[in-house]
Amino acid sequence: MMLPCSTRTKVTPWVGVFLLVIMALEHIRTVSANTSIHPQLRNVISEANCVSGFNWMDNQQGSNPCLVVAYVIAACVGDTWTQPVLPAGSTYDAPGTNGTTVTPCYCSWSCYNLMMACEWCQYPNNVPLSTWTAFSQNCPSNYTNEYFPSGYTLLGGKTIPYWASINPTKWTSGIFDVIQAQNYSSQGVPDLNPSAPSESKSSNLGPIVGGTVGGAVFIVIFVFGVYYLCRRRRYKRFATAPVATETNGRANLNGQLHACQPSDPSVSFLQSGTFSPALMTYFTGSNSPSMPNASTRSLSMFTTFPAATPLRTDAGSYTSIARPPPGLPIV
Repeated sequence: MMLPCSTRTKVTPWVGVFLLVIMALEHIRTVSANTSIHPQLRNVISEANCVSGFNWMDNQQGSNPCLVVAYVIAACVGDTWTQPVLPAGSTYDAPGTNGTTVTPCYCSWSCYNLMMACEWCQYPNNVPLSTWTAFSQNCPSNYTNEYFPSGYTLLGGKTIPYWASINPTKWTSGIFDVIQAQNYSSQGVPDLNPSAPSESKSSNLGPIVGGTVGGAVFIVIFVFGVYYLCRRRRYKRFATAPVATETNGRANLNGQLHACQPSDPSVSFLQSGTFSPALMTYFTGSNSPSMPNASTRSLSMFTTFPAATPLRTDAGSYTSIARPPPGLPIV
């Protein structure tokens, strides 16, 4: 049996859809991996530099406190920040002052400690440091209870020195204390890395992978299910094509072909399924040795013979009866 269209023609579109789905899932996985594991570095810079003698303020990667605080603030404002050089006799703005934005990163302990250290290392003993209370006065209380806000990361895997993670309320009089900070630095405690995956983040890896795989399997099953239903419907349509049957002694294709009607001029139907042949007329030319022309032709020049009887088709079995052929015209 010849199918309406080849298998290749029907399968090719679904194969294309399947490949597109796989490519989309792979693209999403790649983008997610690049975002969470290898973030792209953006415009985070610092133009300020410390004077000599303050190398102990640098983190393990050799970045001074002015650059590190730029990364801390940038984590909450689109990963873009520039920490400018501090003019003599000036101080950096606190959160919510002079157009600065109040964010969890700006209000964190590390931001206060690093910013005060950045001021001090540029102008030792010549800059008035702000108290923690004055610095955080515009910050909500839930922004001021940790060294760095959870859920945020530092670009490039930047680390925060341990001394910068100290709660500012522990400084003498609540003001950043350079001597105390240096003592914390000398303890050799490793830097803190907010970008490192925590235990809670690792525990979410299983559900994420499971959901991705489950979604991919569902899409595959759905695509092949639709393909199977479409193929089955099309097959059933061609499998139920009209079948030849015998109705009242005549061949019939599920009602699509009709039997010959009694008005057919070539057949005259009789009762009990019998029929008589129609008469046929032949030219004999008995009145003239040559073919008459149209002006002298007469009815007497024609002889009528009965036509051959067609075979009966109203019985299950048939018998053919030989009949002599009609007379040939004599010229």
